[in-house]
Amino acid sequence: MVLPGYFIKRLALSALLLIHASSVCKAYSVLTHQALIDVNWDKVLLPLLKAKFPGCSNEALKEAHAYAYGGAVVPDIGYLPFGSKLFTNLIHYVRSGDFVKTVLQDAHNLNEYAFALGILCHYYADIYGHPIGINVSVPEIYPKLKQKFGDTVTYDEHHVSHLRTEFSFDILQTARGNYASTAYHDFIGFKVADTLLQQAFSETYGLDANELFGNFPKAVGRFRFAIMNLFPFFTKAAWAAKKNEIQKMDTTATSRNFIYRMHRKNNRYKFGKDERPGFFARVFAVVVYIIPKVGALKALKFKNPGPVAEKNFIASFDTVTIHYAAHVTTLYKHAVRLHNIDFDTGIRTSEGEYSLADKTYCELLLQLKAKHFETVNPALRNNIISFYAVPQKTDLSKKRSKAMAALAQLKRENI
Repeated sequence: MVLPGYFIKRLALSALLLIHASSVCKAYSVLTHQALIDVNWDKVLLPLLKAKFPGCSNEALKEAHAYAYGGAVVPDIGYLPFGSKLFTNLIHYVRSGDFVKTVLQDAHNLNEYAFALGILCHYYADIYGHPIGINVSVPEIYPKLKQKFGDTVTYDEHHVSHLRTEFSFDILQTARGNYASTAYHDFIGFKVADTLLQQAFSETYGLDANELFGNFPKAVGRFRFAIMNLFPFFTKAAWAAKKNEIQKMDTTATSRNFIYRMHRKNNRYKFGKDERPGFFARVFAVVVYIIPKVGALKALKFKNPGPVAEKNFIASFDTVTIHYAAHVTTLYKHAVRLHNIDFDTGIRTSEGEYSLADKTYCELLLQLKAKHFETVNPALRNNIISFYAVPQKTDLSKKRSKAMAALAQLKRENI
């Protein structure tokens, strides 16, 4: 029997995580990021890992698979409770290719390299998933936004519609059975190479992730908890709340093949033998159903994307797979070569191209100035100076004025 006090506490905790986790992934949602790893695992990733680290046991490769999952979603860690949005924004908008390249170069063992391949997958998922899948689907699903913004709507232009679209795609593809593979039913774990991640982040941006998060290992622990507990719970709640609508879209959908399951073994999670949504999931489904128009919970309102938007999503998924697989095959012999692409637009980063990128560069510059530019290496210095190479007269804010003063100081530094 569930005690009222415990029930209320659990509901409150879940609501808190729900509000923040609704904005966790900024191009594809969690299941899609991990599905991309599964699609490429047997034919693309596993052969490369075996070639790079010969003699690994099957158990070691299973663990590497868990690290690949972790890398595929960890760039979005900053948007969870007690996270650092600057951490996630930097990876998405500032030196994005340089960061991924550094992670791959700094990886020294099987798990770290698999983790790095997961981060590379996130890179391709975002730079193609947004422009081909999400940005063009949002105005298709929400005609009023199309009237306001045109045929493309970016994350910065309308956060909630983006997050809701991504969440709905996850639910729809799971309902269709596209994510109900053996890999998902026998989910092998979710792990993060936090030491490697901290090192690569520091090298790329001159900032300490531990300072940004307060306690980075704890932040990673919270992130793993949310991914391994909260998102499976979301799918249960979604099934409980939207069962009839989902079954209309796909008559073969059942609770068994819809629910995203994880298995507990060495810190792994599973739902139990009874796959039907439990009492708490049903109650929470009512909460999600009733409150979706309030605050950040709006992102968790399921909305059928429709055939055109779903076609866009599938095209983007296929495009990501093609480009990611092609790049991975080059890693047998060649060094990593990646452009610094804005994850939200799929366009090379430059000042004035995207407001979130501009704001993130500005914040980075001020953070580095506070450290007297002592953590800046030549590559970072050159990147920042290059970003601001063409003077912009449109942004006359006080913060930009401070950033320009910091830029002038950076140029004088002998690094």
